[in-house]
Amino acid sequence: MIKAIIWLHVLRLWRLRYSFLNMVVSNAMWVLLLILGVLLFVPRSQLPYALKSAYWTIACWSVISSFSSIVGGWTNFFISLGMVEEHMLRGISPFLVISGRLVVASLVSITTIIFMGLLVQSLFSVPLFDIRPDIALISLMIVSMESLLYSLLISAISMRSSISEQFLEIMNFAVIGILIVPISVIPEGLRVLYLSIPYVAPAYMLKVASGSEISSLFIIAAVISIIETIALLLIALLAVKAAESHIRRNGTRAIGFY
Repeated sequence: MIKAIIWLHVLRLWRLRYSFLNMVVSNAMWVLLLILGVLLFVPRSQLPYALKSAYWTIACWSVISSFSSIVGGWTNFFISLGMVEEHMLRGISPFLVISGRLVVASLVSITTIIFMGLLVQSLFSVPLFDIRPDIALISLMIVSMESLLYSLLISAISMRSSISEQFLEIMNFAVIGILIVPISVIPEGLRVLYLSIPYVAPAYMLKVASGSEISSLFIIAAVISIIETIALLLIALLAVKAAESHIRRNGTRAIGFY
């Protein structure tokens, strides 16, 4: 069954390959626009460090945004096809099918990060990919997992309510402003609290991977990331089970427009 779900999304990705390329280019342009906005306020002497830190922070946000829109945003399309009840009648969780969008979201995120990184690197001659690959990979995996679970959560909420998932994604627009804040400007007594904000801890780990100094906060950020991921997993599972139970009794109430 897992193989069939993965094949479904890979096949759909191939059929919509031009839309995939358009999505990558659109994401890359947003990333470039945000980076240029950040660099307007950076002294020239600090440009190399600031550019690398800003790029990986915005790349982190790009992963969050891509997963939310590609995974969570596919829910309305899935509902409008009438496939929720169809899968449930066959004993297959519709959320498992929606989770298969992980394939598409991962490819969009990876392609965007590579394409945009090469473009920005050629424009400013700063080695953006000169990072600690192990830390960067772990932090991006944590961000991807948290984003996937959050997407499933908003899908579950939208399926059992009349609220479209687009109205539940407001958190993603607030996150970029929070992630870009350097932890050095946060008072020491509030830094752990700052890291406890969703997505901030893995984003900080990514900043460390891009060249920031490793401190005791890195271990704290890693622990917080693990705890938050487990908490999100439990919340998402409870929301999915509640949504499936509601759908069996009442059907989907989500707005099936795409």
